[in-house]
Amino acid sequence: MRALVGRFVPEAGSFRARHVELEGQPTWTLVQLRAMWAGQFRGNTDRLVGTLLRRDWQLLAATEWPTAVVEEGRDRWRYVSGVGRAEHGAESGPVIAGSIGNGRPFGGECWAYLWEHQLGALHVYAAYGGEWHHLATLPPGVWADLTTRIVVDVEARWCWLARKEAAA
Repeated sequence: MRALVGRFVPEAGSFRARHVELEGQPTWTLVQLRAMWAGQFRGNTDRLVGTLLRRDWQLLAATEWPTAVVEEGRDRWRYVSGVGRAEHGAESGPVIAGSIGNGRPFGGECWAYLWEHQLGALHVYAAYGGEWHHLATLPPGVWADLTTRIVVDVEARWCWLARKEAAA
């Protein structure tokens, strides 16, 4: 499932984000984002978000890419150690600017992971039924101590939303 990652301005309900093509669900993406934030970016949310906004991503993965993998995929992907596999610069589209409040999600179901600059909180949204649904706000303290239980709870909220919509 696809995702968006980026910056959120709650007062305006607006965001600036980039696409993540694969593995957008919280059980993968939240864990990878948390590992990047703590590892590669040493807790610096602004640097993390700035890096994510530079290009569209095929996959987020807080890993060091083996040389053989990088060499084999060099023509197709840009491998960013500790962050993920990205589109080459020329293939990345522009930063997506949108609205959560009355904006329509792009192409069906997806997730959005958006950091609020002033509070440092991560807001998690899911698109379902042509609308954005707020599923969680993870304040800095919760984000810093992210647990498996919190991650599973966020994803379970999406499942609840899907069941609710199917019953309607």
